[in-house]
Amino acid sequence: MMDIDITPFSLPYMPENIWLDIFSYLSLEEKFNVAGTCRTWHRILEDPSLYTHITLDNMEFNTLVLCMKQLCRFGPRIRSFRISNCFSHFISKTTVPVQNSSIVHHFPQSGMHSLYSHITSFTLARRREEYRKLGFTLHEKFSRYLVALLEYSDESLRCLEIHDNFLDLEMTELVFCIVRYGRHLEHLLYDGNKDGGFIAPEVVSAITAACPNIKSFRGQHAISDTVLRRMMTGWEDLQSITLAPYQSSDGTKEVSLEGLWSLLEHGKVETLEILDLQCISNENVQTMVNRAKHIRSMRSPVSSPLAHPFSHHAAFTNSYMAAPLNPIPGESLRHLTLTKYTSTPLTLPGFASLLKLFPNLESFSFTTNFFTYDYQFQGLTKDIYEEEIAMVNRLVQTEMTDRLGLGRFNWMGEWHAAVTEEQRLRAGIMRSG
Repeated sequence: MMDIDITPFSLPYMPENIWLDIFSYLSLEEKFNVAGTCRTWHRILEDPSLYTHITLDNMEFNTLVLCMKQLCRFGPRIRSFRISNCFSHFISKTTVPVQNSSIVHHFPQSGMHSLYSHITSFTLARRREEYRKLGFTLHEKFSRYLVALLEYSDESLRCLEIHDNFLDLEMTELVFCIVRYGRHLEHLLYDGNKDGGFIAPEVVSAITAACPNIKSFRGQHAISDTVLRRMMTGWEDLQSITLAPYQSSDGTKEVSLEGLWSLLEHGKVETLEILDLQCISNENVQTMVNRAKHIRSMRSPVSSPLAHPFSHHAAFTNSYMAAPLNPIPGESLRHLTLTKYTSTPLTLPGFASLLKLFPNLESFSFTTNFFTYDYQFQGLTKDIYEEEIAMVNRLVQTEMTDRLGLGRFNWMGEWHAAVTEEQRLRAGIMRSG
């Protein structure tokens, strides 16, 4: 047999700052694994500077909580914190009984006293009670470790993204953590978590007051006209926002034309996501175009100081010219995303008006489907629909090529999106009627 010489492996000496730089390229899971290699690496990997940008992705709820607990040991000063695509097998599979008094009355001994529904379909108080009965405590543990992590990061946290999870996060202290520790937050994304987002205007108002440095606020939340105006006052540097309908005790609510106009008057928003709002229609967009046109006309040479009765006074002219001009609504916008499913759809004149309202647009995404138009316009055929698509595509591409040059504008029109549940419900109501 051939002899194999096995020599003990020893790591070359390197300053700790070099190791820190090397370890900074590892994922969180890799850092946890490498920390068990030797005492030296374990000690180096406890340095809080290695945990300034945290991503917890595609984890089962229990694993997520364990990772958060492990992070708390390091006392990290987190700058960006992302939790995405996490799930709970327990929550996804759990159903609980819905008491039905009429069945109990007619069949008291039959065992047919309950129907069952998914646990997340109940009120907050009922869910809390059911989780307690079932001994499910991960929401409390998640809240405990989240509070600890954000308390460590009170001065450093700039970005918080929580999206595409199924964890029933309404049961946690997430909103409290944002309000208590988010005063330095600049980017806040909460979306796709199988709930209603921040479901009450009061919650969004509290976040607005507690987090004055927000530049980006994304996700489907309860933003009313009043809340939106508070944002314009409290978030002076707001550059990106999502507007969408939300459910309240009085039914579906959403931002109005006047609310949207106040946002455009803010003059700093560069990225706007508008999801199925009624205020975006051919007529309303043209109304905003006319308003912007009127503001521009007021700044034309005809309205300059030279045409003013006191323009021959130097003091008046100097003070007039020094006064800052408010931005023309719509000119700041660079990136626009629109969806249309159950709200009034746009046709060719509406798209032409949008391009006038947003003269500096660089990217434009539009998503809809045939059902949206078929429901609104009687007698519409698929052939007419396809012709409309071709005309809109040609208009947008021609207009934006003239503005920016070939290949410099990003237009994405998705005209054949899947039918939504709300559209299916509407179709069912129509058939039953």
